[in-house]
Amino acid sequence: MQSNLEKQEIAKFLNISDEMALFSDIPAQYRKKEIRIQEGVSEYEVLEQARRIASLNSSAGMVNFLGNGIYKRIVPASVDSIIGRSEFLTAYTPYQAEMSQGVLQSLFEYQTFMSELTGMDASNSSMYDGFTTLGEAVRMAHRINERRDILIPENMFDDKLKVINSYLSGLSVRLLTYRVDQVTGFIDLNDIQSKVSKDTSAIVVEMPNSYGIIDENVLKVSQIKGDALLIAYVDPVSLGMLLPPGDYGADIVAAEGQQLGIHMNYGGPGLGILTFRKDYIRKSPGRIIGETVDNKGKKAYVMTLQTREQHIRREKATSNICTNQALMAIASAVYLGVVGPTGLKKIAQTTYVNSRKLKNKLSSLKAAGVPQLTGKPFSDVLIKFRTDVSQLQEFLAEKGINGGVPLQKLAAAPILIRNSAFFTATETTQENETDQLVSIMEVFR
Repeated sequence: MQSNLEKQEIAKFLNISDEMALFSDIPAQYRKKEIRIQEGVSEYEVLEQARRIASLNSSAGMVNFLGNGIYKRIVPASVDSIIGRSEFLTAYTPYQAEMSQGVLQSLFEYQTFMSELTGMDASNSSMYDGFTTLGEAVRMAHRINERRDILIPENMFDDKLKVINSYLSGLSVRLLTYRVDQVTGFIDLNDIQSKVSKDTSAIVVEMPNSYGIIDENVLKVSQIKGDALLIAYVDPVSLGMLLPPGDYGADIVAAEGQQLGIHMNYGGPGLGILTFRKDYIRKSPGRIIGETVDNKGKKAYVMTLQTREQHIRREKATSNICTNQALMAIASAVYLGVVGPTGLKKIAQTTYVNSRKLKNKLSSLKAAGVPQLTGKPFSDVLIKFRTDVSQLQEFLAEKGINGGVPLQKLAAAPILIRNSAFFTATETTQENETDQLVSIMEVFR
């Protein structure tokens, strides 16, 4: 237990009035300072009390239309079964000395899957999550060419932008934004071309982009980037039906892998996917597993590259990430092995069809009877309304639906598409759920 003095010191350091200020985003009526458990009660009684408290939460039974980074997808039972085996399940990230050949081979297979999925030459053996991986990708680009400018889309989410800025702290690097068309939702190629210079280190593109749009112009950026690097931030499930970034000239690919066999878990843990061209392996962060032979000539697996400062001289280290998501990486490898290329394609196509249905039905509402972005959504659907949407999420929650996140809660730049909100479809979205949402939205004003 912390003393009152320690609590006061922590509060002072965090510039808050007291420890409860950390929970200010939770409405006061739902906060409880302590849970009283009588002494000497049995384990069963404690569990029953926990269940009664948990039953006060309504989210478990709510219809879900939330996305924008963490998605409700089907996780085959075999995924949890395999990663739950004692050979894999651990809260500790194993290093070379403790790694069994089975774990090393599993991570090697993960790297192979990710390289094939993204159309790139190589992959590391995982990072923390998508946003921090994008931050690592930007640093990696700067290490490769030592140039100053990184071009990013003006509609990049605020949380993502903050993470990138954190990773760039201390470097002589600046972020420059380029325009996104407010009719199609596509990036503006002319604006990008006008901003590419000899100081441009990399151009960051998103596919689908932050508006949820499958951006056709992303495929053309390699034609105008000059000798700058192209960093693609992608939805890995979309690659079941979309062109892999390696095919449209990406040099580095970053992604959030939560959709590949990892449960939502209230927002974590995630999985950072990072792949790249073989010319840049020595500039990459993290760890890479390689295949070799042992002294008897049998196939064996080893940790080929370790770029953390604990393993090599600090001035040569490319990252000080002190762990990775080995278990989550194995979960994604199992998932891709189970669903296979045909299964992933079907999941992506079903997601796309469901999002189109969702957009069409919501667009027919009187409250939403205004022009929408003409670009096609993949999973996240941005709907523009005639009225203010700041309370839409709360309105739907009272009706048993999660969704309707206002763009203004996510956007970094000044809101370019006002009174708009996100709804998300995946392969789990049922037509009756969409109809229920539309019916409730009929009375939203």
